[in-house]
Amino acid sequence: MLNGLLKLNTQYKYRIAVSEIVGGKHSATSRHYAGKAFDVSHINGKHVGSGAPHKALMAACRKLGATEVLGPGNAGHSRHVHCAWPR
Repeated sequence: MLNGLLKLNTQYKYRIAVSEIVGGKHSATSRHYAGKAFDVSHINGKHVGSGAPHKALMAACRKLGATEVLGPGNAGHSRHVHCAWPR
């Protein structure tokens, strides 16, 4: 997960704001609590859901090994992108 987070910046050149790693309110089985997920609220200075390039960032997360990628269009993810790696 941390390698994916790093490569979003170094390889893909995204400037992102991470809003959650292990905090926040998630389901009891969330990968956040296992240290395998993060949420992104801003991409390149734009808020997710307000013009940020969230689809491209979601594709990059998948290419970096994330197996659970959710964002606008998925229930509960209209304002952030969730990227999670296998346990």
